[in-house]
Amino acid sequence: MTNSILTKKGGYSEYKKCLIWDGETRLERELTAEQRRYLLKSSSAWMIRNIYDWDYGRPTNFWELINDTPRKIEELPSKTRNQIRRCFRDCEIRRLENSELVESDGYTVFAEAFKRYKDVSVNIARREDWERSILENDTSEFWGVFTREDSRLIAFAINTVKDKSVGYNTLKAIPSMMNKHYPYFGLLFEMNRHYLEERRFNYVSDGFRSVTEHSNIQPFLEKNFLFRKAYCRMNLQYALWLGLIVKLLYPFRNLIPIKKIRHILNFEEIARGKC
Repeated sequence: MTNSILTKKGGYSEYKKCLIWDGETRLERELTAEQRRYLLKSSSAWMIRNIYDWDYGRPTNFWELINDTPRKIEELPSKTRNQIRRCFRDCEIRRLENSELVESDGYTVFAEAFKRYKDVSVNIARREDWERSILENDTSEFWGVFTREDSRLIAFAINTVKDKSVGYNTLKAIPSMMNKHYPYFGLLFEMNRHYLEERRFNYVSDGFRSVTEHSNIQPFLEKNFLFRKAYCRMNLQYALWLGLIVKLLYPFRNLIPIKKIRHILNFEEIARGKC
């Protein structure tokens, strides 16, 4: 096996000690156990997640939430249409440069948004660290929602384009503005229109089934914007030491108080087809 076999249509990158595919998900293929071990040994990662049989055609216990159908506003639920129009009336929605997100005080939106989460396993980044990460990010696309009344930034999105798809990686809004100006409704409608109609992408994605469950965004997207689950299969493989820990702790997974360990065990439960 050579690296070129694995990277012809994409490759694997390390994210939080896990190797994940960095191309369009539909292009990832099932790896052999030997290939997974090779990639782990060639990196400093603790585990690898291998997604295959994407958009499988029948339900599995793992999925990517996508929208692959351009829709006019008239095709959406009545309440959704009203809130989109309310946002358009009150706000301006547009693409941003990364520097504009920082200059518009995107950090305040970011920090305020965390107050709505039910369960967060990481600390909120400091302003200087967050702003530096945004300014150094020259690969993502940025969007903002500004009130027409005072040009205040009340929501933003950070998206990652992969070939002919785009991942909605970050969506943040000031909680007090959610039911006043409905920024998510206008922002999502405009981004869907831009990527699916204007640029004719294959699909937009909100990512995979969550193991942290700190947000209700996926049910929100299914209900209001008719996103769907592209079911797929998943293999996990661990570094030897982590595999031993997972094997020992798995029977006690519901009793583990440490969130990061519990999240790994949640992934293992999904991979085993137990939930």
